[in-house]
Amino acid sequence: MAEFKKNGINPATGMAYLFSILFHPLFIPLYTIVLYFYLTPRFFLPKNIRFLEVYLLVLSVVIPMLFFITMKAGGFFSSFLLDSPRERLFFSWIMLIVYLIILNKLVQFHIFIELVPFFMGISIALLWMSIANYNRYKPSLHAMGIGGMLAFLMIWSYYTKIFILPVIGFLLMIGVFTMASRIYLEAHDYKELFYGFLIGFSSQIIAFGLSYFFL
Repeated sequence: MAEFKKNGINPATGMAYLFSILFHPLFIPLYTIVLYFYLTPRFFLPKNIRFLEVYLLVLSVVIPMLFFITMKAGGFFSSFLLDSPRERLFFSWIMLIVYLIILNKLVQFHIFIELVPFFMGISIALLWMSIANYNRYKPSLHAMGIGGMLAFLMIWSYYTKIFILPVIGFLLMIGVFTMASRIYLEAHDYKELFYGFLIGFSSQIIAFGLSYFFL
């Protein structure tokens, strides 16, 4: 906090930036995958599972992160928080390609099949988001990620009968703080946050429905 004051950034602004960065949509798959593995009873310590978990995390988080850093260094992105619709559109299309590759691998090798609806939902949400960005509207990517994570875990918990209500409650609180941070930083208005959350949440419902009928 002292560092924020020294640099002319008040503590509230510093906390808003912290939430915006920690719960950036780039990191949402990481949090969701980790929660999935640690909440699922059968995934405890086997080396083959651990290897595949690391592989999935690298493909879904590390590679996109390196790409993002490279594009920012090249001037394609003005900031980590993707301020313009053009940047969001480009980010959405790149991430859509990455998640479709992951989705194909999950289906092809029939591994972690319960994650198929999650990545399918992300792909639907990014396609939906890119259409909005193309029309110069910018729903919140942060809200989209949080909405998708909550919907996936809630539906997954319902089908597996695994009680995770405290986890859902904690994530909901985190989501409220994150979306409040986006309002505080004037990055979005309430409609953009609501639209983003709706995109993320409903895309997971659609994905679970498609998975149920076609997988």
